Amino acid sequence: MTNIYASPEKVQYAKRLFEIGIEYLEAQGYEVSRVPRAGKKSLRRVKKGKEEFNVAIRTSQDQWFAFPREDATGNWLGMDDVEVQRVIVVALNTREEGKEKIGLVHDFLASDVRDRLNKNFEARYAANPNVDISHGNWISLYHKEANEPVSFVGAGIGLKFPPKDRVPLFGATSNQVEEEDLVEADRSSELPVAEIVVEPLTIPEAKRRLAFTFGVDPSAIKITVEG
Repeated sequence: MTNIYASPEKVQYAKRLFEIGIEYLEAQGYEVSRVPRAGKKSLRRVKKGKEEFNVAIRTSQDQWFAFPREDATGNWLGMDDVEVQRVIVVALNTREEGKEKIGLVHDFLASDVRDRLNKNFEARYAANPNVDISHGNWISLYHKEANEPVSFVGAGIGLKFPPKDRVPLFGATSNQVEEEDLVEADRSSELPVAEIVVEPLTIPEAKRRLAFTFGVDPSAIKITVEG
């Protein structure tokens, strides 16, 4: 799965996707706050009138998302242990260069996510009792569910429950996301990091990165190099 720390760009994507999740909840009229002493950086408490409950926010840059499983209880950590009622998943629409990046906002009942996680894990375990899900049990948002490969069992929750909103990644944001939010917001951050090869930075690449950071077109970026 995608390692969100593989490049500065992916870190920025993760931040923005998480912000979009917060913005979506606020647009629904909820007051959004952290849950004190919960130890879950992607957990949020939402309140609207007399309605109040916990929400887990997940981001996805490869259109898969995950929750870790506690072997002793079978609970899904970050959901069952903190009484989450809804799971917000904000997925990047495409990884193709040159296309507008869109955050696809899904709003799932925790019970629907749990059912698919259980189904997927049971299939993985049946195929391999030594299955390793130490980095989380991953399910696909948009693959059609299938018995083979086993990873596609329980897939397609994003097809059954289409996005509630589509939000451009670029532009002004109203919420600041701390680096620590990314650890549980995108479980793929726990995967081993590949060796980084340092290459010379070209002017076009520098313009592209700066344009992404400031939310402007690359043509608006002027760079002067003095030797």
